[in-house]
Amino acid sequence: MSRHARSRHAQQNSAATDQQEIEFFNKYYESQAYNPVGWRLRLNREVRSLRGILRAGTLGRVLSLGCGDGQFELMLAPWAERVVGLDISAQGIDIAKRKAAQANLTNVDFVCMPFADLRWDDPFDTIICLAFLHHVPEPELQGLIDRCFTHLKPGGLFYSQDPNRHGVLRKLGRVVMGTHYDHYHSPDERELDPPELERQLRAAGFDAVTIRHIDLTLIPALYLLAKRPGWPLYCCLPIDFLWCHSPLARWSSGFVATAFKPKDAHAL
Repeated sequence: MSRHARSRHAQQNSAATDQQEIEFFNKYYESQAYNPVGWRLRLNREVRSLRGILRAGTLGRVLSLGCGDGQFELMLAPWAERVVGLDISAQGIDIAKRKAAQANLTNVDFVCMPFADLRWDDPFDTIICLAFLHHVPEPELQGLIDRCFTHLKPGGLFYSQDPNRHGVLRKLGRVVMGTHYDHYHSPDERELDPPELERQLRAAGFDAVTIRHIDLTLIPALYLLAKRPGWPLYCCLPIDFLWCHSPLARWSSGFVATAFKPKDAHAL
């Protein structure tokens, strides 16, 4: 196969995968395949985690990749100068825009486009990838991280949260649930290896890279208990805190990666 044919084949595969992703998440939004109480608890925890890193000041100008229906971005709006959310799902973006209008928020924008098409000249103070990196094909991940580095201002923050390849509950879930396990995951997603992501962030030029484990039970439970009462999900918070602050943390279900662009690095 010629190089041109391989490139065309790769583009076709990528387009097919994007369409599968869009169809998966359209059904996800239509059926609300998550427990709303658990989802809110999860997002509140992420906001506290993110703000705790900065300690003072605002998030500045924020780019959020894979924003979905925009709930997290709306929660960030009070702490940011402006938030721009990107997603490939037109349905998710429509929901996000409607919620922003209902909340009378004027510093939040939602755009339906892949990150690969981003051509804006203005850099961002913060780039957030909440449950996004594990949807990026493995050969393309370093390139995306490199672009995030480029789009950040010197001193800017990169923040991501993704499933952990070494998560004990994920391994158990595959055994217990069998093929039904895949019903909770889109076609392209996979778990990430925390040390490997740290290496990729450093390779892009980031420094002060930190890996923190943040979840054991809450995220799995909010999908498994999607149609159940929300009160049991409050019990997940102390369990997750204790696990992720113990020697067992490396076997968590989800982890956060944070990194900063050096202040003496070139701007966009």
